[in-house]
Amino acid sequence: MMRRAVCTFHFSILNANRGNEELQIENCKMKIDRRNSTVSAGRRFATPRMLAAAILFVLASGIAAQAQTRRVVVIKVDGLPYEIVDRFARETDPETGKSRLPWFDHVFYENGTRITNFYVRGMSLSAPSWSLIDTGQHLQIKGNVEFDRAMLHAYDYLNFIPFYAQQAAGGSVDMPGTEVLDSVGVRLLLDAYDSYERVQGYQLYQRGPRLATLKNASEEHFLKHPARLATELVSGFEVRNIVFDQTERELEAKLNDPRVRYLDLLAMSFDHTAHHNNDRDSHLEVLRELDAVVGRVWTAIEKSPMAAETALIIVSDHGFNTDERVISQGFNLVKLLGSTGGGGHHVITKRRLLLDYALKGINPLVPPITTTASQSYYLKGQSLDYPTALLDFDGNERAGLHLRNSDLNVLHILLQQLQRKDISPPVRNALTDAFFNALDRGRSRWQGDLDQFSVELAALHRGIEKQRALCQSQPKTFSQADRDLNRDDNARRVCTLALQWTDFEKGYRGYVAAMSKLLSLPREQFDPFRVKIDEVIPKGAMGRGNTVHDLQNYVVALAPGGPVIKSDGSLDMERSFLRLNYFSLMAEQAARNNVQPNVSSHPVDFVALRIPRETILPALSDDLRPDDDAVWLYGGPNRQALILARGEAEGQLRLRYLPIANLTQDAEGLVHFDRADWQAGFPLRMLEDARLNQPVADRPAWLSEWHTDVEWLQALHKTQYSNGLVGLHEQFRLSPAPGSDVNAQGFAADERLLHSFVRRQRRLAETDMLIVANNHWNFDVRGFNPGGNHGSFFRISTHSTLLFAGGERTGIPRGLAVSEPYDSLSVAPTILALTGSLQSDNSPSEVLARRGFLKFPGRVIFEVAGQEFKPGAPVQ
Repeated sequence: MMRRAVCTFHFSILNANRGNEELQIENCKMKIDRRNSTVSAGRRFATPRMLAAAILFVLASGIAAQAQTRRVVVIKVDGLPYEIVDRFARETDPETGKSRLPWFDHVFYENGTRITNFYVRGMSLSAPSWSLIDTGQHLQIKGNVEFDRAMLHAYDYLNFIPFYAQQAAGGSVDMPGTEVLDSVGVRLLLDAYDSYERVQGYQLYQRGPRLATLKNASEEHFLKHPARLATELVSGFEVRNIVFDQTERELEAKLNDPRVRYLDLLAMSFDHTAHHNNDRDSHLEVLRELDAVVGRVWTAIEKSPMAAETALIIVSDHGFNTDERVISQGFNLVKLLGSTGGGGHHVITKRRLLLDYALKGINPLVPPITTTASQSYYLKGQSLDYPTALLDFDGNERAGLHLRNSDLNVLHILLQQLQRKDISPPVRNALTDAFFNALDRGRSRWQGDLDQFSVELAALHRGIEKQRALCQSQPKTFSQADRDLNRDDNARRVCTLALQWTDFEKGYRGYVAAMSKLLSLPREQFDPFRVKIDEVIPKGAMGRGNTVHDLQNYVVALAPGGPVIKSDGSLDMERSFLRLNYFSLMAEQAARNNVQPNVSSHPVDFVALRIPRETILPALSDDLRPDDDAVWLYGGPNRQALILARGEAEGQLRLRYLPIANLTQDAEGLVHFDRADWQAGFPLRMLEDARLNQPVADRPAWLSEWHTDVEWLQALHKTQYSNGLVGLHEQFRLSPAPGSDVNAQGFAADERLLHSFVRRQRRLAETDMLIVANNHWNFDVRGFNPGGNHGSFFRISTHSTLLFAGGERTGIPRGLAVSEPYDSLSVAPTILALTGSLQSDNSPSEVLARRGFLKFPGRVIFEVAGQEFKPGAPVQ
């Protein structure tokens, strides 16, 4: 049964990719059945009367009844806003008399369908956004970079170079994001196809390498054009697009292979250009390059043997906050956190900081980067062993922050003081009592969690042994037929998983061992001089996530005056430590010299974090009681809100926005807050936005009610923060992937524990707080992009591009503009609906269900896929 746990859960993706004989035989049977049913139907309609009846039926059913999309081509464009595409597509080029984007105009405006209100469901950030688009399932990955709080493992989802270095060394087969999605049982759209049926471009959720493409790109650029090579030897090498150009050529060539059913191509030039340039001419130039790509791909499709049955789709992961009138301003959170006013933290980042470029700075294989605080309070010279803050600023308009558990700080500081030899016996007694009192409080929070963690690690160890045995049993040589069916990569995946699990087990066991040793320190006969701090305070670990109370009373140091002893001889915990409230600290940051009148002097818009349901429930009345965790938005003492959720488990998510003030949590965990009346200035600024789709007089009442996510999207999508309310819930929801219920029947004990272990890994990557920037501010300490940014919930950043076109047999409408708002959960199910692989209730076909696909939570765009997918249509 353990073999089933290893293969079925963590590595069930093998079934989705190996092109196994069972699925091929089933596919073949279904094709034969369809052919036979067609022949039979032809025989039944042999008489003129029956033939006439058939013609009338087809005419009455409409063109959609005949729609058949057998091939899908997806051009993925990084950071392409719909407004910019629409503006240039509608403008006339005075030199040609045609659109400035003639291929966009011809393919999608004249002969296709465009979704004019297509939005990112979460924050406008590449790694999370592409995961929604590529899977059609809820978020499991919440940032471009994620850190594991227990062992500082960094998930760097955007870095291609280590991936290809590992490919050359025979390491990982898939990009890190793909590996994470595999671990939680979420399938990618491309997994609907066998490896020989798909041609994927370079992308964040890449499955398998394309080393041959790199080789071909180099040969094409450097060897086949000696004159260009000679010129570049003098003027400098132009290598920016050589891999993209080769990938495009290979895609166009593969359109002539009738076996290939899915092809995609990722274009990143617009995003790169817009970060650095906010002027119209730069944006137009890069869009015209993209327009030419559309023209070449569309022309190749039209020449291909499956042109009539091929759909071309352009989709982008997010929009872009760029304005010719404004230079994007940067705020250095790393500098703030390292200062005495910010806590004196040693800060870990995954990207090197501005003005810190050296040869090591451009090495893509460097481990997480530590910025040592020169003003550290109590960890001077220990930045590599004891970083106390992890910051993901990759995303520009937002940042994710982990802080080391405040109670760990207290214990660390007290141990340091107890190891001093110059303190008096009364002070030593007070410090010792305070240490064990803090340890007892921590024990009640930590011990059960550590015990469960240990049980999961034992199951992981047994899984590693099984996985190693599976690795040893893999074939060592592969025929071309095997490689066509992806069997060589699948064998490497088996072995790679064993290595990854081994590394995780080693790191986590070190953390659990140190924490367990800390909790087992005896009060009786305690000798602090015999305690090695690095054996009981785990190095390179943040510990458990902080509570609201922790973050409002975060301990950063011993008080300037040292320990304060009360009259009863105990340590005064309030006066003995220097504490910070990180919510007010972030809200109070201000620029002293802000030279742009259209930019706020405050870089931080609001801070958001998740409050567990059991924590917030006692503070809520019955009409407000959620069945999921709450999201707290902090914009200042009197500018706060709760986002509450109900009904998602039953398939009907409803959300409510509750304006509040002065939320606090006491040391016992009880949450307190004041209800607030609706007024301007609350986070997301819905009430005062002129574009809110509700009458002004009705707004307070409507905004105070429960509504579905679709209703919120329809009302809010044109406001400044667009679907930010829905997006914040998406960002902080911790619901596991559908179908991964650890309590489901049929799971062996170790399989349930492995499910629990992977859920723990996702929780360990959750930040303490999400810091959201004000308009035109960014936190990108690498370079503070002046042209523009993304990562926020602003409409300008979340309003993205989704366009469809296809041959006459695809059924895709021509010249249609769909104004109904949709979000990124709709992309994958709509594509599968076009190909006939989705049932009208959003369940996958039987073949896809066998590959691990699950029911899709998002709406199919019925205007594209057919009326049978319209909400309220009879289930077929």
